[in-house]
Amino acid sequence: MKSATIIDREFGEITLLERSTARHLIFRIRYGSLSITHPRHTRIDAIQQSIEEKRDDLRKLFRRTEGRFLQPGDIIYTRTFVIMISCGDHHTISSRLHDNTLHIVLPQLTEYNDKNIQKSIAKHIQPHLKNAAENFLPQRLEYWAQKTGNSYKELIITRGSRRLGTCRSDRRISLSYHLMYLPDRLIDYVILHELSHLSEMNHSAKFHEICNRYCNGNELILRKELQNFPFPTNY
Repeated sequence: MKSATIIDREFGEITLLERSTARHLIFRIRYGSLSITHPRHTRIDAIQQSIEEKRDDLRKLFRRTEGRFLQPGDIIYTRTFVIMISCGDHHTISSRLHDNTLHIVLPQLTEYNDKNIQKSIAKHIQPHLKNAAENFLPQRLEYWAQKTGNSYKELIITRGSRRLGTCRSDRRISLSYHLMYLPDRLIDYVILHELSHLSEMNHSAKFHEICNRYCNGNELILRKELQNFPFPTNY
């Protein structure tokens, strides 16, 4: 993946990430910085024009993500375990899973929003999320595949925080272990979205008709809820 940066008068330095599989611009904010994933050969002026067109929406996105970082006192609920973050006398981050509670102890710091600190916290969470996903998502996907009359070739568990699910033309489905942060109705929505792609490998009107039917007429409601869900970590 190639990367570059541009400077915007309002949003400062913006990271541009070129991805060969991208079909459109994807805007993300991580720890106060905007990044844009774009298809190969996208012109800079086209990206800048899109920023101008979406400037109001991007301002709202910045407001939603302000101050969102993990710190002592946080309690985070996943589908199968609770994450409790506290502060201790150690110089490094430590963690321990006990009685379905993951205790993460941070050293005493004045600022916890440092990117490296947040990455380190996420690394303590990731294996437990992955384990939870491997125990739950296969049987949940199989349940909905049978209920909707679909067949798939393989399930792959991934780590994507924004790309929560994909369906390939060879009928392989990928689901992110970050789904374990979501309530069941949104986990099911992502699964049903990918199962819909087994019939339509695009986002056409036909695709949304299928997905909406699988979601009992609630596709749009669930999609908006997922778009506004505050994931506790982007890593």
